[in-house]
Amino acid sequence: MRKALVTAMVGSTLALSGIGATAAPMCSTIVTIGAWAAAGSCDQGDKEWTLNSSVNLGAGVGVIFSFIGDTYAMQLVGFDTSSAAGTWNLNYTIAVTNPLFNITDMFAGADNPGGGSLLTKSVTGDAAFTLTVVNGVEDAGSEKHLLTALTLTVDENFSVDAGKTLLSVSDTFTQTRIPQVPLPGTLALFGLGLVALGAVRRIRRSS
Repeated sequence: MRKALVTAMVGSTLALSGIGATAAPMCSTIVTIGAWAAAGSCDQGDKEWTLNSSVNLGAGVGVIFSFIGDTYAMQLVGFDTSSAAGTWNLNYTIAVTNPLFNITDMFAGADNPGGGSLLTKSVTGDAAFTLTVVNGVEDAGSEKHLLTALTLTVDENFSVDAGKTLLSVSDTFTQTRIPQVPLPGTLALFGLGLVALGAVRRIRRSS
């Protein structure tokens, strides 16, 4: 399901990712690992994606950033082009730039129809946890919920056996608006306003 969601989100990236102007390039212009490495980071809505390092991911490996509403995704494609076994590593940071929101959920995905793959993601930052996808099966071990994160650093390692095909791997995040608690001063002013309103009503009744 998450693979289908990521695919559907790709078509919406160009239309939505122009929100806000910052110094970093828009993620919609980053289509390969090489371009991401050269840029260092890119902006997508109110998210900043920073590439920290990669191993065995050539410059031409494809990267697809996409988002719809409160769901953001990054997908890697085109890294498995031979019949030999392969291993890869990617380390990146996703940061929320709008203080009104935080990341509440993360999903790991792998498109591996023939089996023979392993994907692990060690996540640190505002939270610490590990997600795992074995043979492309996305289950409870590939999801994390009830987060309240503004920044997450993901170190992911994935591999595929010889003769097997790992078409893509992906990370999907959802965000939620942070509940706003009224400041004490605001509450005091509201209380004074109610007192004043009550006084006005009493004056009108007595006149």
